[in-house]
Formats: sequence, structure tokens, C-alpha cells
Amino acid sequence: MNLHMLNVILPIVFLLYQIVIDFVDLFPFNDIRARDKRLRKFEVLGNYPPLILISACFYFEGAWARVGYAMTAIIMAMHLLAWWIPYWTGKPASVRQDYDKYFSRTYKFLPKIRDHIVPDAEHAGVGALLTVTLAVQSIYMFA
Repeated sequence: MNLHMLNVILPIVFLLYQIVIDFVDLFPFNDIRARDKRLRKFEVLGNYPPLILISACFYFEGAWARVGYAMTAIIMAMHLLAWWIPYWTGKPASVRQDYDKYFSRTYKFLPKIRDHIVPDAEHAGVGALLTVTLAVQSIYMFA
């Protein structure tokens, strides 16, 4: 499989992972019972269309690939701000309330750092998929 098609397929793989973790009860990997309908609607509208657009951008290549790459970089930044910065630094403290409500019962394999939130396995998977996707896109864009 060539790099071009891999950049089209990886966002779709990520989308399928998102659909599974949002709608299939795999407790304790995820805790879909803790999420309310309003949050689920936000997840669908906020997470799914960008992944479809990223895939389409890489399909059409050229300047569109740069748009798709920028979108993936923004999603990665949001993921880092939501999960990894609070894990490493404990800040902002405001993430604790949502974390306790939606993710306190999910499986975690990373070590605790003081009283910081710990990314669960579900979101470690998100981070892994994002990292692979952004790495493959970076090779495609800059090599």
C-alpha cells in the first residue's frame, strides 16, 4: 500500500475506532453508560466529520493534503491538552470534574503522577492512532 492511500485510510480507521469506543460497551475499557446524550451528540458532531474531511483532503492531495495535515495537527494538540498535559502537569485542575464523572471507572495502565488524571486505555488508543496518523502524514508531507 502506498503512502497516499495510507493517509486516506488511517483517518477512517481512527473514525471506526471512535465509533466503537463511543457506542459499543466494552467496560472497563470504556464507560459509555457514564456519558449523557448531549455529550454523545457532541462527540459525534465534533469528532467524526473532521476525520472524514481529513481522509478526503488526502485523497485529493496537493493543497488539500496540507489542510488535512493541519486538521490532524489540531486534533493532536487538542488531545494533548485534554489528556497528556493534565497527566504530566496536573493542570488545569478543571479537567478533574469531567474526568471523575466520565472516566474514573475505566481501565488505566499508566502509573499515577501525584493526584493528576491518568489517561485511560481508551484514550491511550486514541493517542496511539493519532501519533501513527500524524507520523505517516508527516512523512508524506515532508519526505
